Amino acid sequence: MRPEKRKEIYSIPNLLCYVRILLLPIFAVLFCLKMDTAAAIVVLLSAATDVADGIIARKFHMETELGKILDPLADKLSQAVISGCLLFRYPIMWLLFSVIIIKESFQGIGGLLLYRKVKSMRSSEWFGKLSTAFFYTVVAYLVLFTPKVANAWYVVVPVLVSTGLMVFALIRYAIRFIQVITALKTENETVTVE
Repeated sequence: MRPEKRKEIYSIPNLLCYVRILLLPIFAVLFCLKMDTAAAIVVLLSAATDVADGIIARKFHMETELGKILDPLADKLSQAVISGCLLFRYPIMWLLFSVIIIKESFQGIGGLLLYRKVKSMRSSEWFGKLSTAFFYTVVAYLVLFTPKVANAWYVVVPVLVSTGLMVFALIRYAIRFIQVITALKTENETVTVE
């Protein structure tokens, strides 16, 4: 393996993404065993690695093409697994889980299409980061405090707000995707005419 490739695979931000993915089965087991404090700590640790990998990658110029794929993949898996576990305890989580699946499927397919055209992955936007941060806050709260009434307002409201932020991020990403595709099409038409 080439040294540059090894350096990319084992960069600190990418290692943090691997850790985030490895935390998922640990969370699922702890949650199923109703070890809620430990499960909440895993959620917070996952959120911390998500924040840290982005900061380290930007500050120390460690952004890589692999990292641009790994980071959103780790986010998608984390959100799906964590919300999937929580929907067995809180029925309202079906709404958030469904939006996550739709949003992440769209982003995954759209990202692959763009990658095929431009051979580069774009990093996440502020609205994606906001929806992810709020998601982690809500699920940590729901796991740690385990409200007694699954459909109480203090469960439903945070889940609905998180769902709304996910929908907002989905719409913004869809708009960005359309803008990029339109720009690429215009660029190709210009090249063809010349």
